[in-house]
Amino acid sequence: MEVSKIKMPGLCLLLLMPLLLLPGSESGDYCKVLSKTYTTFHCTDNPCAEHCRNEGFPRGWCEFVSLEPLALVCFCRKPC
Repeated sequence: MEVSKIKMPGLCLLLLMPLLLLPGSESGDYCKVLSKTYTTFHCTDNPCAEHCRNEGFPRGWCEFVSLEPLALVCFCRKPC
């Protein structure tokens, strides 16, 4: 009797399937709010995150928004 061999794509899919079925770290209900204290035209992530922590949010980042003109603004995030 010959033992059947698993082909490489099947093996990769078999090994990756548990990762695909797990919920991501970004899942859940989060509130994303524009920072009230970090108001600058040149947003950078570290000062933005610092302002968000001072406002009571655990995380902050800069993100492009489609205003006229395109703007890079500071957003804060926390679980709702």
